Amino acid sequence: MLDYKVFAGNSFFYPIKGNIYLCFKTIDKNDKEKYLAGFKKLSSKSIYNRFFGFLKELTDKQVDELLDTDKRDHIAWAAFDFAGEETFGVGVGRFKRSATNPNEAELGLTVIDEYQNKGVGTILLGIMYYLAGKLGIEVFTGLILSDNAKLINRFIELDAQFTRTGNEYEMRLPVYREIDHLPKTEYSGVLKPVLQFLKENDLCP
Repeated sequence: MLDYKVFAGNSFFYPIKGNIYLCFKTIDKNDKEKYLAGFKKLSSKSIYNRFFGFLKELTDKQVDELLDTDKRDHIAWAAFDFAGEETFGVGVGRFKRSATNPNEAELGLTVIDEYQNKGVGTILLGIMYYLAGKLGIEVFTGLILSDNAKLINRFIELDAQFTRTGNEYEMRLPVYREIDHLPKTEYSGVLKPVLQFLKENDLCP
């Protein structure tokens, strides 16, 4: 059995594929440089999939908005790799509660290319999903490009509904407070152990 190390309810180490341990923690203003270092490692395709445009760099306003969290209506967690000489962010998960419908929140997930397909996105999604349930969020919303079939199919396995508009899909993903209410699909089977771990360790917003 793998060993998990939890710190104070708002950071922990968790293994990805290859039994590599990353640190998952809430984002704060002290993480700005590490976050920007991670952004520079994104490919143009990953940037386009996340921001729907080709950005060479993030503006100060975009970074400040990401780091301006309140642990209730705007949640953001990041995955950091501390193993090498350089510490940088390898992924970010965040959601922001709707101003008009407080039961809904817009979800965003980003993982740098060299860490994709290793489970980082699933762990970040698990954190967002678990905290959303604790904070009364019932539905995640978001826009996904129509050619991002892998991500769309993963969300479909979690009962997400999609409406297509042009080359984008508008997503509505229900947030089940009980883990057992998740559909019995291959991807939910991957997500459930993460949610169970967070529940057992009482992760805080």
